[in-house]
Amino acid sequence: MIGWQDLLGNGNRCFDNKDYLQAEYYYQQAQSYLDELWMQDGKNSILLTAWIKASHRLASLFEDQGNAQLALAYLQLPHQRVLTISQDQDYDEDMRLIALSALRLTLAALLEFAQRHPICENCLRQLTELEAQISLGRPKLH
Repeated sequence: MIGWQDLLGNGNRCFDNKDYLQAEYYYQQAQSYLDELWMQDGKNSILLTAWIKASHRLASLFEDQGNAQLALAYLQLPHQRVLTISQDQDYDEDMRLIALSALRLTLAALLEFAQRHPICENCLRQLTELEAQISLGRPKLH
């Protein structure tokens, strides 16, 4: 079986060559594989970060093709997952801290996207409030 690193590498090569259909295939395969691995090893921050990056590469791919709505969906997917985990008391503190760290990645990507494409005002306000909380080291973990 081809590893997730190879899938992402192949996706990147296809993306660089503007072979978007093949890049999409590799990124989606990597994302699925990483999701499976992370579900088996839920405290592995490397797997979570790689899954987020695969989602972000899919977002870049769709944005480059002019599909901002689908790009935004691929940015929101990992953001919502890590935000939920960071606030869910059913997860242990270590897992919530891993999710909080990953939240920095997803938040940055969404805010950068919002500079290039309009998003709803309420969403933008929530993102900037979360960014302020994180920068102060006081995110709301309910």
